[in-house]
Amino acid sequence: MSVNEPIESRVPRRILFVDHTPFVGGAELALVHHVRALDRSRFRPLVACTDAVPSLVEMYRAAGAEVHIVALPRLRSFHPRSVLRALRAARALRALVRRLDVDLVVANTSRAAYVATAALMGARVPLVWWLRDFLFGRRLFRACHRTAARIFCVSDDIRRFYGGAADSRFCVIYVGSGMDEQLARLSAWEVRAERERWGFASDDIVIGFMGRLVEEKGAEDLIVAMSALNARDARLKLLLVGTGAGQERDVETRLRDLVRERAWTFARFAGYQTDEAMYYSVFDIFVLATRSAEPYPTSVVQAMLARRAVVATATGGTPELVRDRETGMLVPPSSPACMADAIGQLVANPELRRHMIATARESVMRDNREIVTTKQAERQYDEVIAASGN
Repeated sequence: MSVNEPIESRVPRRILFVDHTPFVGGAELALVHHVRALDRSRFRPLVACTDAVPSLVEMYRAAGAEVHIVALPRLRSFHPRSVLRALRAARALRALVRRLDVDLVVANTSRAAYVATAALMGARVPLVWWLRDFLFGRRLFRACHRTAARIFCVSDDIRRFYGGAADSRFCVIYVGSGMDEQLARLSAWEVRAERERWGFASDDIVIGFMGRLVEEKGAEDLIVAMSALNARDARLKLLLVGTGAGQERDVETRLRDLVRERAWTFARFAGYQTDEAMYYSVFDIFVLATRSAEPYPTSVVQAMLARRAVVATATGGTPELVRDRETGMLVPPSSPACMADAIGQLVANPELRRHMIATARESVMRDNREIVTTKQAERQYDEVIAASGN
C-alpha cells in the first residue's frame, strides 16, 4: 500500500503498543495521551501490558485501546532467571502479534524493546522503538538497534546518548500532552474548592510536585528547600502529588516521617491522583526536582499548559524545554539552596513569572500538544508500514 494512497481508502492499521512498566510514570501517561489522539480512520490501537496496575489498564481502555494482558518481566538484571522470563514473555508476545494480525509493533520504553525485539525476530512485522529513558545498555543497544525500523527519541539529548545523530532511522518526537482539553473544562470554583480541601488559604502560594516519590525524583530536595522558604514566608506551602509505593528506591515513608518529625506543617502529601489537570491548576509554581538525567519531563509540559511557572533541575533533555529565565528557571540537581533561591525569585517577581508563563505556554502549544506530536508519529507509522509491505 502506498503512503500516497488516499487515507479514506485504507483499512485502519493495527498498531500494538508494548508497555512493561508496573507503575504509572511519565512514559505511560504519554502513551495514554498518544493512544487517545490517534486518528481512528487510519490506525487501530492495541496495548500489551501487565495487569500490575489496574488503574493504568483502565486508562488505556478509556483512551480507546484494546488491552491484552501479557506477563512482562521487570528485567532488573541479566540473571539467567531474568533471561528465561524475558524469553517466555517474548514467546507470548509473538503469539499475540500473530493472533491479532498486527501491522506494526511499538515498544514504549527501552525495556519493552528488549522483549519486542526478541518476539519479532524473523517476523515480517516492523518494530518501532520509542526511547523515553537512558536505561538501554549501550552494548545491548548496539547489538539490537538494527532490528528497529524507526527509533523515536523524546529529546535531542536521548538521540545523542544513543549515538543516533547520523542515523536516518532516529527521529526526535517531543513528549506531547492532551491535557489542555481537560484544563479548559475546569472551573475556577472547582480549583478553589480543591485548594480549600487541602487547607490552603486564598493568599497561600502553593508550590507543587507531581511525580513518583522515589530517590531519583528529588522530592526530598524540594522539601528541604521549602523548609527554608516557609520559615521566611508562611504563605509558601508545598503539595506533593504521587507515590513511591511498590517501586524501587521508594522514599515515600521516609519523607512522610521526616515531615512529621520536623513538624513541617507547610507540606501535604496528596498521594497518587488521576486528575492531573486539577492538581496542576491547584499549584502556583511547579518544581521538577529530578536528581538524575531526565529524558524529557511530561510533568513540565503539563505544568506549562496549565500556565504555571516552572523551576526545574538542568538534567538530560529538560533544558530543551525549560530555557532558563525564558520558559522557566533552571537549577543544578541535588541543590535545595539553589532551588529555594529560584522559587523565591519567582515569588518576589510577579512580572518575571508572568513573562515565563506566557512564553512557556506559547512554546508547548506549538510543540507539545498531543495532536501535534501524534501527527508526527503517524507520518512515521505510515512510512514504516508501507515499507514493510504489510
